[in-house]
Amino acid sequence: MKDVMIYELVNTKIRDALDLTSVENLIWESIAFTYPEATNIVVFDSFYSFTIPVLLRGDKIKKAQHLGRVIAKKMPALAQLAMRSYESKDHAKSNQLFKAVKGARRLDYCRTKLEESGVY
Repeated sequence: MKDVMIYELVNTKIRDALDLTSVENLIWESIAFTYPEATNIVVFDSFYSFTIPVLLRGDKIKKAQHLGRVIAKKMPALAQLAMRSYESKDHAKSNQLFKAVKGARRLDYCRTKLEESGVY
């Protein structure tokens, strides 16, 4: 069984204005570097998706954070525009470029696009 991973830019204004397919090759390379076992890599205008074997989900958050760093290094202009910074009194400053898609309506939209593409 496979686990479908779906990610989108954190910054909604940039997500709506930027077409991720314009940097598709860089996203592909970054996913292949971070998740060599990934299959079904697809980049859409506002999100990207790939699958990994369920057995590899243990380090899911750490690897997803690493993937975000790899993409940010390959596309510094995108990172500068779309990166969100979070500050907390109890923790060090945190930066985030992409997030997992979790909202029901947004997940339905992404799954519909994936089904229409014929990948899943």
